[in-house]
Amino acid sequence: MAEQGDAEGAVRVGGSYDFTAPAEVVFGVLTDPDRISRWLPRGMNTEAAGRDEVRVRVGAQIYPYGVKVVTDHLELQWHSLDSTGLHGTAQVDDAPAGGSVVRAEVVVPAGLADDRQVRELLAETMVHLQRDVSDNFNAG
Repeated sequence: MAEQGDAEGAVRVGGSYDFTAPAEVVFGVLTDPDRISRWLPRGMNTEAAGRDEVRVRVGAQIYPYGVKVVTDHLELQWHSLDSTGLHGTAQVDDAPAGGSVVRAEVVVPAGLADDRQVRELLAETMVHLQRDVSDNFNAG
């Protein structure tokens, strides 16, 4: 996983994650609003929102995120709709032998969260996504 700071002190946490399913299958699971709660970290759930918005519940708090799906590039972009400035992307690319790779990045503004915690949450998210994709791919 890569980390780097920027001029405003924000930290970029990202990595590449291998999947055994084709890119289109992974992207379908990643962008299916009914499946989001399956791959978010433990303790996070989603609530119904509009087509371009997802609300994530963590305990009693609800955090709204704008979501943009760029189908031509198999890319998901998201950003907080509150004042935190938290945002990120996930892009799915083909890989050898019919698999794929997800390149994910989260940008955390200075002082918002511990870097280690963000790395762990991103890794947990990708493990959950890999499991959900595997369940979906092997079931059909």
